[in-house]
Formats: sequence, structure tokens, C-alpha cells
Amino acid sequence: MNASSKKNSLSLDLLTVLAIGVVSFIIKNVLHEALGHGGACVLVGGTPLVLSSAHFACDYASVSDAGHRFVAAAGTLVNFIAAYFFWLAFHSRRVLSPSLRYFYWFAMSGNFFVAAGYPLFSGIIGVGDWVNVVEGFQPAWLWRVLLAVIGFFLYAYGVWFALREMKTLIGSDPHERRVRAFWLTLFPYLAGAAISSLGAWFNPIGTFVILTSAAAAFGGSSAFAWMSQLLQTKWFPERSNEYVVIQRNWSWIIIAVILALIHIFVLGPGVEI
Repeated sequence: MNASSKKNSLSLDLLTVLAIGVVSFIIKNVLHEALGHGGACVLVGGTPLVLSSAHFACDYASVSDAGHRFVAAAGTLVNFIAAYFFWLAFHSRRVLSPSLRYFYWFAMSGNFFVAAGYPLFSGIIGVGDWVNVVEGFQPAWLWRVLLAVIGFFLYAYGVWFALREMKTLIGSDPHERRVRAFWLTLFPYLAGAAISSLGAWFNPIGTFVILTSAAAAFGGSSAFAWMSQLLQTKWFPERSNEYVVIQRNWSWIIIAVILALIHIFVLGPGVEI
């Protein structure tokens, strides 16, 4: 059976699934940079300077050290909060659209993954938001280890929780549920991470931001690339007869194209505030 016929047998339109992935990644980035770092900058009395798809610049001249650390942590905190609200939306009985339910699940998972991935990334690699949060704390190695350990356990929990919540999207058939989960995770992840990285390409700071943004996009959400394989293990015995049917939806596709263009060519170079 070729890829096209397999897609049809699973009742999943690949183009629409890719579009939902792109929309989710862009929203996740904007929440992190604009609402997270940007909102915190305003709250602590800083002056917003530049918003881009890869960073937020704040003038900290009148901001305390604690305020500076809060701004650095706020992007992660907002992603965690967003994950919670997307989870509530996913379970809302008012949501009747299958594609919208899937979007809420993907956005919930993606926001949680990237939020947990930031302290993990900062602890292991030594760069990123949470390096700024703990800067100056001693002993430095201990704080790095704590970040890595906390991030690892949060990330592992996020993967377990996302797969448990996914059961109503993938059905109960032992083989088909894994294949369906694979289609609903890997391909939108690749599309969303690629668009996020392209946006960072035009940033005004330089190569370092491109590399860290790509690492956050592909690395922070990397669970989408392998999590479906865990459905074969003993940790996910719960099954549901429900599964999602996603038909070609031009609204999602058009929204994804428009947001991608804005993300790359407007937010990519940065917008002065």
C-alpha cells in the first residue's frame, strides 16, 4: 500500500495536518517571545525594543536583577500556562470540529514540550533562557544539574501525558493506532519546526540565534519524532474506540500560509516596538 492510500485509509489529509502543525508552532513561538518575554518586560518596568520570531529585546536599564530573571523565565512559564488552556479546550464538549480538537492536542503537547525543553537544554548545553535565570547562582554546576534533571522529568511526564490524552484521536486497533499517531506527530512536527527555523534565518542578531532557534524548534519538540513508538510499550494500555478524521480543510491551509509568511518575512527580521 503506497503512502497516499495509507493516508486515505487512516482518514487523515496530510496537507491539513501539516498546516495545523505550522499554525501551532508559530503560535507557540509568539506566545513565548511576545506574551512571555515581552509581557514580563512590561510588567517589571522594562522598555520593549524589538520582537522577532527568534528573540525579544528588552531595555533593562530600570529593571532589578530579580526582574531580569523573571523576564528570562517568563517565556517558559507562558508556554506551560498555554499548554494547560489548550488541554482544557481539547476536552471541551463545545469543540465539535475534529481538526480543531487535533490542533488543541498538538498545541497542548508542543507548548509543554518546549517549556520543559528549555531548562533541560540550558542545563545540558549551557545556553538559553534558563542560563540567564540562574546566572550567578553558586555552585554553578549544581544549578546546571538541577535544571537538566528537572527538565528531563518534566519532559518525560509531558510525553507520557500527551500520549495518554491522544488515545481519543487514534482509535483502538493495535497497529493502526501507532500508524495514526505517527502521522499526527512526525510530519506536522517537521513542517512546524522547519518554518520556525526559517523565521530565525532573517533575525538581525546573527548565526547564534539561528542555531539556538533551530535547536529549540527541532530539539525542544523532538518528542513528536519518536513518541508514537512508545505506544507499543506496557505504559499505555488504555485504548479508545474514538479516532479523529481530518479532511482537506482549506481554511487551515490558508491560515498556515499567511502566518508562515508573516513569521518569516515580518517577525523574522524583527519589529521595533
